[in-house]
Formats: sequence, C-alpha cells, structure tokens
Amino acid sequence: MPTFGEQLRRLAEIRGLRLSGPDAGLASVLDGAVPSPAQLIRLASVLGLHRSDLFVVAGLPVPEDLAPRDAAAGDALQTLAWPLVFVPGAVPELHRLVRSLPRLARPPGPAPVERSYPDGPAGLVLRLLHNRNLDWASIALYLRGLGGGPMLAVSSIRRIGHGARPLTPDLLAAFGAVLDLSSVDLSALTGIDLRSINTRAHPDADEAAELIWSARALTAAQLSVVVNRAQELRQEWAGESRA
Repeated sequence: MPTFGEQLRRLAEIRGLRLSGPDAGLASVLDGAVPSPAQLIRLASVLGLHRSDLFVVAGLPVPEDLAPRDAAAGDALQTLAWPLVFVPGAVPELHRLVRSLPRLARPPGPAPVERSYPDGPAGLVLRLLHNRNLDWASIALYLRGLGGGPMLAVSSIRRIGHGARPLTPDLLAAFGAVLDLSSVDLSALTGIDLRSINTRAHPDADEAAELIWSARALTAAQLSVVVNRAQELRQEWAGESRA
C-alpha cells in the first residue's frame, strides 16, 4: 500500500493540485514524518476530504470532536439497511430527514469500540467504514445492498480486514459504494487499480453513502426517528405492492 506521503501526492494529482511549497512541515509529512492534527485538518480542507477520514488514512486516532456522535447509533444504521436498499424513494426522503435534524451535544456513554487491523488496503477500508459508525454486520448488509457485492458473513468481513481473505478489486469497488469516496480516490489510497471494474452498485448508492455519513452526526435517539419513518415507508410500499 502507498505510504501516507504517496497517498497525499496521488490525491493532489487527481485534483490538479501541488502540495509542494514553502511549508517545511508539509514537506516533512510528504517525506514520511507523522502529521500533526492541525496539518491533517488543513490538508483535508485542501483535498476536499472528511477531516476524520484523513486521520484514519494517516493511521492516527480520530479526535473525539470528529468521531461519530454516538456509538450506540450504529444499531440504527443496521436497521436502516433494508428500507434504504429495497424501498423505492426511501433514500432521498430519509436523507432529507437526517439533514433536517439538529446536531446535539455528544451524549454520555461508552466510547466506540476501537478495532485494530494490520496495515494495508483492507485494514484501511474497514477503518474508514467504522468511521461511519458501521460495525461488521452493517458493513456486510451495505456491501451487498448498496455495493452489489457478495453476501458475506460477519466473520468474512473481519477476515478481510485482518488480511486472512483477499481484498479483490471487485470487493474494493463494492465497499467503495458505501463510502462517499470516488473510485479514483480509493485507488490512490489503496494502490488497487479499479479502472477495469464494472460496479453493480445500487442506483441510489451515492446518496445513501452521503446519508450514512450525515447520520454519524446524530444520536441514537435521533436516528430512532429516522428508523421509525423508514418503517412507515416500508409499510406504505408493502401496501401499495399488494394493492
């Protein structure tokens, strides 16, 4: 897998940017020095990436103020998988609802479970997915439903992250549909060429990935409102299908 400096150079090249300049600190990061939080935040802004994602890419802990708002909200994201994938029109409506909810203070509760993986493309992809408050079960559901990938068991997702099962280009492309990252950015980050891969992603995969990202800013109580509306949409759709 490319080093962090190489990843930055590749991301900048995709965007037609040059990261070289008088900033000696940035030059040292490009040459392999550990970046500071301030440097990562500045680089994320320049590259148009989520700030917390760049901490993940750099292999550093995500600061609390950039982490998912409520670790307990992950269960709701798993529940949302079915209506997001199968109910027509659910993605845009639920996305609007997620964006309309206020951003509340971080609720008390246990910190998110830290899952460590070996360095490499698969570990990076799994950490990026966890940064969206997705656990292994949710990842498996969205891999199939949004990415058009295979139906994998939770144990298989875990094995991929730990390098016991290969991360093929097809799998990476399917995982990528769950991340609001372009295929060229994923290739730049992982070193895996996706240009010849024909994805079978869900028609609403791009917006669904944005919804998943937006939902990480909500509490479990707020996401329960989204789940309730999703269940109503599912019931309405089932009724129309039987009519």
